[in-house]
Amino acid sequence: MLQIFIHPPNRPCVTKYLTDPFTLEDVIKAVSEVLGGASREETLSWRLAIDNKPLVLEKPEAFEEYKHYITNECNIFLLVRMLGGTNFQDALHTIAMQQLDEELAKVQTSLKDCIICFDSDTPCIKVCCTYMCKDDFKEWFLTTNFKASCTVCNKPLVLKDIFKTPEYVATLKALDEETQLLKNMDCQRCLDCGILLFNEDMLSLQTCKCKRVFCFFCGRSWNAATMKNTQHTCSKVCVYETKLAFETIPFHHRRDMKIPSQRTCPKCFNLGLYDNKCKYHTCTSCKFTFCFLCLEPKAECQKKYKSAYNDTCVPTPVVQTYDMFPRLASP
Repeated sequence: MLQIFIHPPNRPCVTKYLTDPFTLEDVIKAVSEVLGGASREETLSWRLAIDNKPLVLEKPEAFEEYKHYITNECNIFLLVRMLGGTNFQDALHTIAMQQLDEELAKVQTSLKDCIICFDSDTPCIKVCCTYMCKDDFKEWFLTTNFKASCTVCNKPLVLKDIFKTPEYVATLKALDEETQLLKNMDCQRCLDCGILLFNEDMLSLQTCKCKRVFCFFCGRSWNAATMKNTQHTCSKVCVYETKLAFETIPFHHRRDMKIPSQRTCPKCFNLGLYDNKCKYHTCTSCKFTFCFLCLEPKAECQKKYKSAYNDTCVPTPVVQTYDMFPRLASP
């Protein structure tokens, strides 16, 4: 028997059980029950995501391809499918915050010295290699945004060793999984109602179930006078178009050489500006060092083109395209 955690929009996760081995119909039935007894047609209108992979219910052959990702204690997200027409409000984060005090009340304690406030013989929670009183644990856990590591050995906390409710542990794990999910270009969260959305045709103009009309990629409310309904972008100031655009400016070390004014990191997709130094740029987010001209890692650029920091490696800057950005579904 497999225990799975299904996350419907703006609600706590729901625990369901699947016999092992399970079938497509077993999964459809479980999702239907989570949606309040939805019809088969309505159930199939939702897109599911698991481990940053799509889980397609309406096509048996596609389901079989990804079914192996359904494992014991896995998280499954329900996304609204968008068929045409940042910082996000995080429902999971809100749920985790609201339930934290209740869950801490269930945690076993023992009389120890708190590593943070140094109070002696006070009820403490065992936190991997050390002990913390509940008040200090709560404050510390929140400052780490629920992704804490041991203060002694630096290993990530084993959440189920601390919290007793499986659904709450699943919610905490899902926080990170949802963050990864929202890095996909075709996944978004409605800024009004907070539900997860999946863009099937990659058009910018979309209408949420809450009736909000907006650009899927930059999240701005739709303005027909300044926006165009095209794939991947609504205008020159739309998020992904901005990440791909650049001007060529004089290179600091050689005025006869041109270099892009900005580039998107090929590894984490963070946008970075030319810093008036050499052509090699270290991403401020993931620390990946790459060439602003050929986009190769620094070592590969030097090896492949026999190029120095102040010399050209390719005749013109390599063009980045929308296909570089990660997607839940393949382009």
